[in-house]
Amino acid sequence: MLFSDTYKIISAPAEGIYKDRSSKFYAYAYHVEHEEQIKNIINELKKEFYDATHHCYAYVLGFNQEVQKSNDDREPANTAGKPILLINC
Repeated sequence: MLFSDTYKIISAPAEGIYKDRSSKFYAYAYHVEHEEQIKNIINELKKEFYDATHHCYAYVLGFNQEVQKSNDDREPANTAGKPILLINC
């Protein structure tokens, strides 16, 4: 085979934590196929971390990455969601 269409997906949920001074930054990655799944996950994380100052996120959907969205959640514009999105692409 000369050419092969391949791409990577998240096979299982993953999480990470980064601590800087008195702040904690939690990261979560999920395999999703529909925006409704994303909304449910974000709502669940907001319930679990109800005392978090910000819930920033980004996602990419589609074989050709047709849907790309990010959210800074009251952080300065393009300082949180956009960098998260760029990591995904």
